[in-house]
Amino acid sequence: MKNCNWNERKHGNFVRLLMQWHKDNRRDFPWRIQRDPYLSLIAEILLQRTPANRVSTFFPRFIDRFPNPQSIIATSTNDLQKFLKPMGLKKRAEWLVRLMKDVCEKYNGQIPNREDELMSLPGVGRYTAHAVMSFGFKKDVAIVDINVVRVFSRVFGLPERNRRPHADIEIWSLATALIPKGEGTEFNEALLDFAALVCRKTPLCHICPVNKICEYYTSTSVI
Repeated sequence: MKNCNWNERKHGNFVRLLMQWHKDNRRDFPWRIQRDPYLSLIAEILLQRTPANRVSTFFPRFIDRFPNPQSIIATSTNDLQKFLKPMGLKKRAEWLVRLMKDVCEKYNGQIPNREDELMSLPGVGRYTAHAVMSFGFKKDVAIVDINVVRVFSRVFGLPERNRRPHADIEIWSLATALIPKGEGTEFNEALLDFAALVCRKTPLCHICPVNKICEYYTSTSVI
């Protein structure tokens, strides 16, 4: 739902400019080749605190070895730890096994498509649940992580009031309201790619496609 701070023109321009930019700047990752909830969930687990480019080289080998939830629970935790060790992800083996056991026992081996069901799985929070719904099931749902918060805080001048800003209700509300109908997956990918390539911790404001409507840019000496 749009709140009282909704600026139809500015928010519309942001979506238009971002989607336009993304047509020529989309990052190619193996988990984006096909929309599959299992691939999306595995990608989100591997990407936690691990650079995307590093996961990108490892992901195809993981999926080749473990193509579905059943293949993970059929493997010993020790063997899975050995497989993940070169990536420094050894500690995620137990988590993966517990998670996929739940998927097999509760959902007949199928990744669920509802937020409450996804969040009932071990270690799955709101961001991961929404990422799977968006990228795996192509649902028009918002995703908010620290990188999305950074973009919104700069562009729209939103204060980070929450000690865990990615849990800020206003940020989630804005992210939901911005999603263009039927294009939520593409919009969310655009947000993540924009945060990684342009609106980084040290932003590249001079090449930013939305700098003319950005509160941060217009209020600093970079113009």
